[in-house]
Amino acid sequence: MSKTDHVVADTEAAESNVADSGATESTVTETVPVEAKAGGSRGSQGSKGSAGGSRAAEPQRIDTMFLWNRLKRTDPKATKPFTRSGGFRGTQIDPTWRFQMMTEVFGPIGKGWGYEQVDWTIAERMIFICARVWYIDPETKEKCFTGPQWGGTEMVRRRNGMEMPDDECFKMSMTDAVGKCLLQLGLAADVYMGQFDDSKYREESEAFYAAKSNPDLQPTAVEAFEAEVKRRLGACLDLDDLEEVWRSGVGTRLREIGTVDRAAQHRITGLFAQKKAEILKREEEDGREAA
Repeated sequence: MSKTDHVVADTEAAESNVADSGATESTVTETVPVEAKAGGSRGSQGSKGSAGGSRAAEPQRIDTMFLWNRLKRTDPKATKPFTRSGGFRGTQIDPTWRFQMMTEVFGPIGKGWGYEQVDWTIAERMIFICARVWYIDPETKEKCFTGPQWGGTEMVRRRNGMEMPDDECFKMSMTDAVGKCLLQLGLAADVYMGQFDDSKYREESEAFYAAKSNPDLQPTAVEAFEAEVKRRLGACLDLDDLEEVWRSGVGTRLREIGTVDRAAQHRITGLFAQKKAEILKREEEDGREAA
């Protein structure tokens, strides 16, 4: 195998290993007409004809699963199992972690997202609260809403055979309602879809969040790494130089980056492919001149 093939093969392996691990989030796209979109979209706009008139709008692809895939994976550290009367077992999700994830994607509560009470009622010694969540779409800046959801909590606590008023019942009912609303966006969807029952999936999620908390994989660190790769590739004169850059730890770092930022991984591996094409083209031109 040539040195060129080594670099290309390792580049492809770096991406396929990440995809096979399940640690990155896949995307699903949908074709929609340009006219159906308002206020911008996750896609390209149609182009105008050269004669001054507008050509028929070309269909464009948007990522309809963008938010779902950003929010669906749950940090195992933010969960704990529970058992209810009757033997029902499930996974409890930390409400504070939910707020953290929403803040990470949309911004501070009250600015990038929030929730509001729609209705409330008391029945059968329980307090029920209906709420809905609003958020600002990161791409279109449009204010959007989830559907309303009800949350309910008993108004009394039973301890040692005695009943006592629960002063947390209103708060817990609101937390319950908001959690159900956030599920509509995909937050912690893997728990509700039963994926947490798979020990391998939980291990992958642990690895994902461990990588996400790594300072070397934060956005600023990835940007600095990408800039350094560009600088080093700019100095490459032949395929030996290109392979040397790849073998200097770039491949390993890219596999790590791919666990939290697949787009950055693609951009950086694309730099190698682009540089390889430039080198091969130059060598071909030099060969023709020599002949």
